[in-house]
Amino acid sequence: MEKSNVYIGEVIKNVMAERQITKAELARRLNVKPQSVDYMLRRKSIDTDTMYSVSLALDYDFALLYSIHKEQINCDTETPEYQISVAKILVELDLKTEDIMKLNLKKRISDALK
Repeated sequence: MEKSNVYIGEVIKNVMAERQITKAELARRLNVKPQSVDYMLRRKSIDTDTMYSVSLALDYDFALLYSIHKEQINCDTETPEYQISVAKILVELDLKTEDIMKLNLKKRISDALK
């Protein structure tokens, strides 16, 4: 039987980075010592109780990584890079007349529109 190629410690690290959660914060959420989190992040596999607790702590269903359904999208797959050809940015600022003059905005806007 084929074994999983999921390296759960790395996937958890990726989810933590994505959600901006530190090792110390995860340790606090799991009610464990930070050293325990370090150990877990170096592991290829963890037990299901730990995986369940980490899933709750990070709000990410790690069990889906082991799904036999190939069409699912997981954290460990690369996301396609999007290429933007045109971007539209709308900004609304409330400025006083003296601020507009200090920033020389009328001229800058005029120059940008040329």
